[in-house]
Amino acid sequence: MLRVTAEKFHEQVIAAITSVKEIYTLGNVPLEPSVSRESITEQLLDDNGIDFSNINQVNKIITQDDTTDKPPSVVERDLEDLTAEYDTALEIFKNLENVDYGSSQIVAKTTQPARCLTVKMLLLAKEIQANPPKPSNPRRVLISLKLKDLQQQYREAESSGNTTKIAEIKRQVAEQIDEWLKINAAEKKLIEDSITQLVIAADTGSKLSKLIDEYSDLDFEVIATRVTQIVGVTSSLTGKDYSSVLTKMRTVETTINSDPTLRDFLRDVSIKTRLTPTSQPKLCQELG
Repeated sequence: MLRVTAEKFHEQVIAAITSVKEIYTLGNVPLEPSVSRESITEQLLDDNGIDFSNINQVNKIITQDDTTDKPPSVVERDLEDLTAEYDTALEIFKNLENVDYGSSQIVAKTTQPARCLTVKMLLLAKEIQANPPKPSNPRRVLISLKLKDLQQQYREAESSGNTTKIAEIKRQVAEQIDEWLKINAAEKKLIEDSITQLVIAADTGSKLSKLIDEYSDLDFEVIATRVTQIVGVTSSLTGKDYSSVLTKMRTVETTINSDPTLRDFLRDVSIKTRLTPTSQPKLCQELG
């Protein structure tokens, strides 16, 4: 039962990490051919910083491809580390039936990565909530370029007194406004879904930590009930109003802060973001 819970936590962590990667990954601006050619031409003529002997630099401007040799972001590296960290821990969880629960060292080694992940999921949810990324900005760039073009057309139509053209331009601007608002709504949902996944993982992790602490003192029926409740976290939050997710996030944070063990892990991970690698505490470093 404990192994099943650990595997469920793993699934939720992977889902959360995947969703976070999606909102932190900005693709290239998908420019339309005519707009792209005009934009590239202006950059090639106006940018005095271009080194035309640098073929790679010129190629990136013409192809609008800035992803070549682009190092992964800090968020991407952290998420990859999180995945590797728990992938290793899961192998230990899969063999929990063989763990000697008289050995506190083995228990600590088994649970430590899960506890680190639990608090990292919570902190990441809080960070995204406080400072949401803008994954849809490439699409907004397209609309901005269209609005710039429409503005120029509007000035020309005004100066010539072409009322029919003016009305048509206003209609097209209204369409772009509606499209912008749709993008805002879609992006908001994408971010809220990601935070929901993180909160679900953090909630499951906190319950898993408590279950492991009390495992040796519980009978099968109690464990089975606990596991059913833990697995049911996803269905209890999925599709609910976002305010419910934020309430749950505060509840999970309170739970973690009231758990002496998890509170130490939360403090450790929080401090790590402000310290150099040589000064970092040991709780969430790679296990030997």
